[in-house]
Amino acid sequence: MASPPVNVEPLRQVRGLAELVTLAAGCSFGDGLLRVFTDDEARRAQSLVSAMFPERAVRIRPFAQDWLGRQYVLDLRRSGMLLLIEPGSGGVYELDEEIPELFDLLMVDEPDTFLALDLFSAWREVHPEAIPAGKCVGFGTPLFLGGDGAVANLEVIDEEVYWSIHGQLWAKIKDLPPGTSIDSVQIR
Repeated sequence: MASPPVNVEPLRQVRGLAELVTLAAGCSFGDGLLRVFTDDEARRAQSLVSAMFPERAVRIRPFAQDWLGRQYVLDLRRSGMLLLIEPGSGGVYELDEEIPELFDLLMVDEPDTFLALDLFSAWREVHPEAIPAGKCVGFGTPLFLGGDGAVANLEVIDEEVYWSIHGQLWAKIKDLPPGTSIDSVQIR
């Protein structure tokens, strides 16, 4: 059986979060749509997010990931604030809900918004195989570089490679004015 985080005390800032990671650590839901992290997975996820968003390195605690490699995290410096961190768009989104509302209501009532279920369903029609452990479905051309949010722009990729490449690209363009033309991209 997978192990929950060693120290769940910081997770008690959000109603239901400590219980979620204690009861569901290592569990995947919706045919790979969402996975609740084990302690080892949470540490790995923290290093991925920290590489792309170093300013958040010491203040986040990942607890789940969706099929697109997006991380659900607790912001430890903002009492009770949950965030959705998305490598494909470079976005960090505040979630005003606590765990029961997020998991039992919003993910059920608005699955396209919170889990990209519409895109997941279209992906699964073309790719019915399970997404292997350590991999996610990522955007070949990031959304922040004009990539399309469609199945044709998706690929199964190693999570560490995906976050690393997107992090390097994001670091180079995040401060550019909107509409700036990018002539070429080199990945080293």
